[in-house]
Amino acid sequence: MRRLVLLLLAPLLLAADFAPVKPGVPFRFPADHGAHPAFRTEWWYVTGWVQPKSGASAQAAGIQITFFRTRLPRAKPNRSRFATEQVIFAHAAIADPATGRLRHATRIARSGFGLAQARVGDMDVAVDDWRLWRGADGRLHGHVVVDGQRLDLAFTPRQPIILQGRAGYSQKGPNPSEASHYYSWPQLATSGTLAGKPVIGTAWLDREWSSTLLNPRAVGWDWLGINLDDGGALTLFRVRDTNGRALWAGGSHRDRAGKTQIFQPQDVDWQAAGWWKSPRSGARWPVRPIVRYRLGSQWQALEIKPLMPDQELDSRSGGGPLYWEGAVTVPGGRGYLELTGYSAPLRM
Repeated sequence: MRRLVLLLLAPLLLAADFAPVKPGVPFRFPADHGAHPAFRTEWWYVTGWVQPKSGASAQAAGIQITFFRTRLPRAKPNRSRFATEQVIFAHAAIADPATGRLRHATRIARSGFGLAQARVGDMDVAVDDWRLWRGADGRLHGHVVVDGQRLDLAFTPRQPIILQGRAGYSQKGPNPSEASHYYSWPQLATSGTLAGKPVIGTAWLDREWSSTLLNPRAVGWDWLGINLDDGGALTLFRVRDTNGRALWAGGSHRDRAGKTQIFQPQDVDWQAAGWWKSPRSGARWPVRPIVRYRLGSQWQALEIKPLMPDQELDSRSGGGPLYWEGAVTVPGGRGYLELTGYSAPLRM
């Protein structure tokens, strides 16, 4: 729900005719792994942790591979073979605690002519030589190059998909139209190479497609996805208003046995804490939030710790936002945290 391609392309998307998000639409796989070009935007979002396969003492690193597809508004009929409605945007990052450095890179291109694609019918999305796809054996594969470091990974599903929200209809605001079709694939066994060295780990795939922006009162959001050490999975999010209060909240918990609870807004209490100030931007980020969630009848408190404080990403030079997104740990698990709208309200 929190994908930043909306911010990069929002000025282009105000008057177009897009497919609406509706509850009760059944998911169909493998087709829903692929693109949905009638909707305004969608994303394939992989985050995870990897460590040396050799068992060396090097610390685990955080990895992110993200592809976005956005449909531009239809203008006057144009039969030119150069005309296209689809733009593919990709972002990748490696959080390396050994150096304390966040390496990141982006790619963007219009679809077609071998520059970019988002296949309909199954997962296969690419920009230039970056690619994320599903193989015939059911495994997912990702290839990107970040700051000269080549990342080639395979992601093997070990658990069923989680349909977020109401059977995959995930509301993001008080209005029913503020929603997405949303599923997650946690606990992906990960293997491959990072900078030519074998690595293994665990990853998480988020898939969403939507045609609506956030509520006009929203200034930003917080999102957390955690692979639990016992095999469970936890998703928590909130959308904030101008006073820093939750305009909407939600998420899910699936235990190791497969029992799933979908959280309602009243089940999530997100407290900003552990502020870190960026020496570059001057922005302050709550990189150690405390999140309370109601599991069954009991409230649980989750303390979040970043792999390293400096995981700030600045895309303002390209018209995008300043935001924080990085690898984090919690007692009994690890995953990724995203924070937006803390330096300035998002204008979408």
